[in-house]
Amino acid sequence: MNVKVLSIKPTNEPRLHEVLLSIGADIHKFLFTTEVNQVGDRLLQTTDGNREFSEVFRFNQRVAMNVSKLVVQFYNKEVVEFPADVGNFVTPEEAVSKLKTFQNDRVLATHERTSNPITEAQPRNAISSEVRHKAIALLEKLPDARLDEAVQFLESLSVRADGATTMAETLPHSGV
Repeated sequence: MNVKVLSIKPTNEPRLHEVLLSIGADIHKFLFTTEVNQVGDRLLQTTDGNREFSEVFRFNQRVAMNVSKLVVQFYNKEVVEFPADVGNFVTPEEAVSKLKTFQNDRVLATHERTSNPITEAQPRNAISSEVRHKAIALLEKLPDARLDEAVQFLESLSVRADGATTMAETLPHSGV
């Protein structure tokens, strides 16, 4: 199913945007939050879809990233033309069927999991804030020569603390 961004509109809250998407013939509305933090003499901007967006696009991370990029462009007052094609939506079953055999059990178990004790014990905003503060603390320890590269890397990440995507789930285990 084709996914299109139909509109992005600011809400009454300054850093919150309402994003209207079509997934096939269905219309969905999601909220995105943008945070800007000072890291040394640099600004680090993060844009995050709400929990519902993370759940809907759990197995469509490339599409989710394309939607987020458009929200970032809109937030930065760049021209965004609508409707904007952002990719094809696949069902969890389709996504799992395309994975290599050794990964199927782990991914399917992640999909079928209904609760996450870590995120149930702590609200999403508290987790996001904690992760953001840890990242900033690590960046502040880097030499200035590496700061640009590190900020670019962090801006490219899509880390969600609500159980939809975590670094442990997306990075291969290297045994190191």
